[in-house]
Amino acid sequence: MVQKAKIEMVTGMTVSIEKSLAAICHVIGLAEKSEYQLTQYDIVKTLFLADRQHLNEFGRPITFDNYVAMTHGPVPSCSYDLLKSNEYRMRHLGLKDLPWKSRPLGNGKNHYHNAEVDLYKRHLSDSDRDALTSAFGMVKKMSFSQIRRLTHEDPAYLDAWIEDGQCAAYEMNLALMFEQPDLEMAQDLVELSQDVRTG
Repeated sequence: MVQKAKIEMVTGMTVSIEKSLAAICHVIGLAEKSEYQLTQYDIVKTLFLADRQHLNEFGRPITFDNYVAMTHGPVPSCSYDLLKSNEYRMRHLGLKDLPWKSRPLGNGKNHYHNAEVDLYKRHLSDSDRDALTSAFGMVKKMSFSQIRRLTHEDPAYLDAWIEDGQCAAYEMNLALMFEQPDLEMAQDLVELSQDVRTG
């Protein structure tokens, strides 16, 4: 049997902090409107599905975050750090505060609420908001195990994840997040991300 050639690894996009904060705020706002108790797991799944959808429909992701494969699925590394109020990441990005509130729910989960949606919404395009709204609708109606199964089937995740590996997170290949793997487009996006700050 002929094995498929492995696609060259492409990672290292420059995350758009404004768009990442705006995307998280938008999802929190959607959850509050529907009286849904939103956790960090709901948010990272929503961001992944929305970034992937927007990437394939419009040729760019929303947040330009770099995804890593973790036990429960793909995770946007910068956004996840912000959801955890990671002091090192916040200091590096020049952030003193975050535009949302959170409270512990137990079992390592937090509930996110009271986001400053209006303050950041200008950083999102209409297509960004549509993709986030669509992804949140999907996450909201699926159980944790269902959404975990869905994201675990993603080719970029499958390529990155090492069962029983020594790391908690493995870099995912941007080229494999396209429905048809696209090395050239992924490399172009890494360059483009250096100039993208707002919508």
